[in-house]
Amino acid sequence: MNKNARTSVARRIARRWPWLVLFGMLAGAVLLVASMRSGPPAHPVGERWGVDDLHIRRTAEGNLLDFRYRIVDATLAESLLERDRSVYVLHEKSGLKLPVPSTPKAGPLRNTGTPKVGRTYFALFTNPTGMVQRGDRVSVVLGEMNAELTVE
Repeated sequence: MNKNARTSVARRIARRWPWLVLFGMLAGAVLLVASMRSGPPAHPVGERWGVDDLHIRRTAEGNLLDFRYRIVDATLAESLLERDRSVYVLHEKSGLKLPVPSTPKAGPLRNTGTPKVGRTYFALFTNPTGMVQRGDRVSVVLGEMNAELTVE
């Protein structure tokens, strides 16, 4: 390739590089927005009961299990927040039912009442002697809802 041909190619690239940079930035922005909108994968039980972002974690040095969920459909989730619903965690390895503790002043350590869309709700469960460990499979039962989750 001679000198004139090289300078001609360099000129063409120099004229197009701003467009290439702009195209790359737009493509990156589209991918970023798409990844932000997808959110966490929907839980099949959660879709049926109007909730999403279900997760359970150990807390209070392993003595409690903290179950969180977000309301996406208040009508479907109404029954989950009723005060008289049976609420517990079933540990798959041991078969134990772990209840929601109740304190004399605060009552049961879980949310009840009227659900509001977009709000995150919780239920705390006892975990005697730290039996339930990270990575264990559990079933969270709120009334008729039964969500199988892995402890984080």
